[in-house]
Amino acid sequence: MNKTELMLLMKFESPIVPLEKVSQEYFGCSKNTAKQKAKSGTLPIPAFRLGTSQKLPWMINIQDLAQFIETNSSEAKREWIGIISE
Repeated sequence: MNKTELMLLMKFESPIVPLEKVSQEYFGCSKNTAKQKAKSGTLPIPAFRLGTSQKLPWMINIQDLAQFIETNSSEAKREWIGIISE
């Protein structure tokens, strides 16, 4: 477990989190847009329901969110280093 994953786990107090709790802060979209993206499979991380009912909320795994954050952070660092090295 990396530091990002641990901090997210502490923040949300669960290894899985309702998509609507993270949609604005981490994906920059409303909960309704996030639900539509989950349905179409276009979110940057997997979203799922814990059953077959359409009434169940979409959920995300903290590990997937942590990996998404780490990947974006690493990419930003590479771009930044490239800019300051010019």
